[in-house]
Amino acid sequence: MDQLILWLPDIKFRHLHYFGSKAVNLGLIAREMKTPAGFCLSSAAYIETLRNLGLLKKITKMAEKVQGESLERINEVSHGIAQDFLNLDLPEDIINALDESYQQLTKIKGGMPVAVAVRSSATAEDLPSASFAGQLESFLNIGSFSDIIVAVKKCWASLWSPRAIHYRFQKGIGQSNIAMAVIIQEMVPAQAAGVMFTANPITNSRKEFYIEAVSGLGEGLVSGEKNADRYIVGKEDLHIISKVAVENYPYLNDFQIKTLADYGAKLEFMYEEYQDIEWALYRGEIYILQTRPITTLEDEEPEAVHPDKMTKIQKEILTNINERFPEPILPIDGIIAKIYYMSLFNAYKDLGFSVPYVDWRRVEEGIFPEFFIPPGIKVAPSRLFKLKKTIDWDIAREWEENEAVFNKYLKLLKDESIKQFPLEIIWEYVEDALRDFQRALTFRYLLYIQYGTMYNLLSRWLAFLNKKEGPEILEGLLSGQTHVTGKVNARLMQLALKAKISPAVKNIIMEQEADKLSRVLEDIPEGKEFLQEFNSFLDQYGDRELSQGLGGLAAPTWRERPEIVWGMLKGILIADENSYLRSENLPERRREAEAKLQKLTGKGIFKLLPLKNFSERLITAARQYNAFRENSHFYLTQAMTVFRTLFLEIGQRLVKRGLLDREDEIMYLTFYEVKDLIYALYSHQKVSKLEMSEKIHSRMQKQERRRKQWSGRNITISEEGENILRGTGASSGMVSGPCRIITDPRDFVRLNPGDILVAQYTNPAWTPVFSFIAGLVVEYGSTVSHAAIIAREYGIPAVMGVNGATSILQDGERITIDGSRGLVQRNIES
Repeated sequence: MDQLILWLPDIKFRHLHYFGSKAVNLGLIAREMKTPAGFCLSSAAYIETLRNLGLLKKITKMAEKVQGESLERINEVSHGIAQDFLNLDLPEDIINALDESYQQLTKIKGGMPVAVAVRSSATAEDLPSASFAGQLESFLNIGSFSDIIVAVKKCWASLWSPRAIHYRFQKGIGQSNIAMAVIIQEMVPAQAAGVMFTANPITNSRKEFYIEAVSGLGEGLVSGEKNADRYIVGKEDLHIISKVAVENYPYLNDFQIKTLADYGAKLEFMYEEYQDIEWALYRGEIYILQTRPITTLEDEEPEAVHPDKMTKIQKEILTNINERFPEPILPIDGIIAKIYYMSLFNAYKDLGFSVPYVDWRRVEEGIFPEFFIPPGIKVAPSRLFKLKKTIDWDIAREWEENEAVFNKYLKLLKDESIKQFPLEIIWEYVEDALRDFQRALTFRYLLYIQYGTMYNLLSRWLAFLNKKEGPEILEGLLSGQTHVTGKVNARLMQLALKAKISPAVKNIIMEQEADKLSRVLEDIPEGKEFLQEFNSFLDQYGDRELSQGLGGLAAPTWRERPEIVWGMLKGILIADENSYLRSENLPERRREAEAKLQKLTGKGIFKLLPLKNFSERLITAARQYNAFRENSHFYLTQAMTVFRTLFLEIGQRLVKRGLLDREDEIMYLTFYEVKDLIYALYSHQKVSKLEMSEKIHSRMQKQERRRKQWSGRNITISEEGENILRGTGASSGMVSGPCRIITDPRDFVRLNPGDILVAQYTNPAWTPVFSFIAGLVVEYGSTVSHAAIIAREYGIPAVMGVNGATSILQDGERITIDGSRGLVQRNIES
């Protein structure tokens, strides 16, 4: 670093190592809004001075020796270091550089001496997990060059104050891993000054700005010597919620309050974090003095969601979120949730919809779906010009091309040799793969929305032809399709049939515990043969996820938990022969539905219209929609398996370094925390095992609280009475039977033929049990969810979106479900 001094607007992120985060922040502010003029002395000056005088190693060793000793001893060493700094002489090149810059500052201000603030900017300051606020010195109203030199030395010395030394011990920041840059900035003769938080630290609301203001300089506020005005401003439209003034009139008028809040919104957007901002008012203009992340926000209570106030698309996305992410995610999956829905919103934009700004910060932190409200996406005029493209688009061909590229990339990532690479190289693969994953997802959602348009057109067309029979005809037209989920279920059915013709194999599967099955089957010839086919099945389809609707990095797979698949096999083996025939009857259902449609369009006025081609195009697109949805989901689960494998490999490396106890603890870190950790290790920075352990165990406890809080929401009794629950009819028909509440795939072994499965959510990995259950009730989901599609194909009644079903219904109680009207009747004898 040759430049000892840079002016604030010239300091960029690449200068962080030499000028510290405070100076980098001021550099960004100076380029985007108003801040007092100034420059910064590089930390290279600090290192050069101490190294030339032989003090660098001496000071570091003195500080390291007092770790674990009394505060009195730390104070003694700190005082000695401070004296060393005050007595040292700065090298001539540093004095000349400071003098030249100060003279230039006076010229900018008209040639008169300029009072300045001299502020510390440590190169390890304001780390995401730490707050150095109040530990490092700032000196105000410095009026001469000689006093600036003294203030610079005092700033350097403040890096070794008792508090700073002790704090670094606590946070695991090495005493040799720090240096000090110094900011010299014009003092604004403030008429008012204060702080602004872009999230309310009192209520922890992320939707409010909290502002405090005092007369004159802001030091009186920090020291507590002055009482402050307090203003609270709403983020959505910058309306002033409350205003409490100390004097008869407030220090800021409404226009200034809103201007300050607008600056806060811009800074929060630029840094993608909630900000703690110092500001000053001079001659009617707001100056931003500095900003740093808020590090003390506590958990916030989730707000109630009001679907009745949402747009149609908002409601659809909310349903999608509830189905895909039915429980609070782990921190690592924040990046996956962000990519999923950012891709969806980008697809809407590409198709001519208007999409408002989305704040992703909570999602990136792994807080999802609790606080996430879908943006109010609306149809824009440009959508009309793209509607014809929707109907004419050969979506299937384009997806096949995209699928080929996607599979090629997955094959590369599955190469075991990648695991042998250094951590930083593995991380490059992860970042590249996630970028490509987002592109593939955006394309998937483009097709999803386009296909969905055609599906909805067909649904409305059939309802127009015959309101009563339309939904049933739609189910029949879409049955018997070829897609991955159907292939998986058929293959599992074949395994069950193979086991059924071998009494020895069947008895072992039915009687042995899942963890002993493989070992016992190995002991008999037919068992070995069956086990080979079972393992072949897992090799091909073992990427199916278990927990969350779309899976994620934290979700284990069938391959990792084969006992889930054994449980499904047991259920199929118990079932009667009709269960095996369900999939064989699907082509017949389709032919019957086609005949009904032909009859409807072949009579009356419809006979005179050229409807055949129109109907066929809609049916083809709707069938492609179902198949595409299932197939593309399978490819996403394959990608998740690859990402999960890579992250667990990183976790294993961290276990070997003593930073984690188990490899899967990495799931409690965010994507960005893992990234920072890898780069810290790559640059040989010290990482605190204690701090890492405390963070992970704290998040484990928090996760349990989140789950309990989330599971207790939205439990309501239907207006029809406590014995009738209402949802959305997703697969027609009526059936009665005992309900079996399934909250985890491990409970599949409790399912018996004729049971009605009741769950919070399902995903394609659950659908093999549809071959023998009588019906389906799900809390989250819609008529186009995976479970609904497969339920219609198997011809079992299904009701989706039944709030609180798993809490209200009792396991084993007898219920009747009407999949046409969306009703669940509790058969309680009075």
